[in-house]
Amino acid sequence: MTDGALLINKHAGISSFDVIRILQEELIKQNNVKKRDLPKLGHCGTLDPFATGLLAVCVGKAVKLAQYFLGAFKSYEGVILFGKTTVPGDPTAPVSETREQLPESLQELQTMALKWTKQAYMQTPPMHSAKKINGQKLYELARKGIEIERQPKLCQLYRFEITEYDKPTAKFVLTCSSGTYIRTLAQDFARFFDTVGMLESLTRTAIGYFELKNAYTAQQIRNAMSEGKSFKDFSCFIPFDEILKNYDQAEVSTDEVKEIAQGNQKILFQILKRITKPKEISNSFSPPENLIALFHKTKLIAVVRQQDYKWLIEKVFV
Repeated sequence: MTDGALLINKHAGISSFDVIRILQEELIKQNNVKKRDLPKLGHCGTLDPFATGLLAVCVGKAVKLAQYFLGAFKSYEGVILFGKTTVPGDPTAPVSETREQLPESLQELQTMALKWTKQAYMQTPPMHSAKKINGQKLYELARKGIEIERQPKLCQLYRFEITEYDKPTAKFVLTCSSGTYIRTLAQDFARFFDTVGMLESLTRTAIGYFELKNAYTAQQIRNAMSEGKSFKDFSCFIPFDEILKNYDQAEVSTDEVKEIAQGNQKILFQILKRITKPKEISNSFSPPENLIALFHKTKLIAVVRQQDYKWLIEKVFV
């Protein structure tokens, strides 16, 4: 029962919570414990049931680091189908609208996609989503036939490329800010070509600097656990102290650890003079500028955040 994060390659047809349930069932089975004795498990960013790809699951005290996964950029590969759409914008519902108009060419699509990366993209959250408004999940209201007003949110598209176009489908690669709904993006993008559109398929390939190529499928998890292996033996497992290793960081002394544990904010003035940048990492991950991870040797001690031009201790792990 090790603290850390599991990188899971979710298959189509199951929800993000189903992945949690599978892990719980295997832990109960292999360790002969009751559910109440299990470590905390929490996924870091919902992946729709029809979609596949990377889902990060935090284990034990690493659940306290889940917000840093949630806030990280996400990367995807997928297919947009033009000329048809559904209410949720994915293949899980009947076609609700069709149009004969289609984008003319790959070049036209590529030009527009590039333009979207250079301008603000305001996105209205879909009713068929887990987003909560006044304590209620939107998809629960949608199932009752209720639609409420949603405020648009600014989304950043760091990379949006159309790689192939074989009418009426276009393949794309995308890297975007957290909270971007790709189903809605597909529908919004189609409207710029005076047509409708929807996602035909979607695969998440990265969360921040964690990549799909390092993930295990649910079946691989089952097989490994049936062999008596624990999470720490999996190559898809990131130990707690390594989850933020690619963030900007500063080394603290034994005495400073004690001060941090007591909540002494003043000590940060000296500590943050020693900030170091992470080594070169894959997929162009850019650490958030307002977060610093504090380490004592190789042990994660705390996370500090800049707010209103002041650095404050946000989380302490000692």
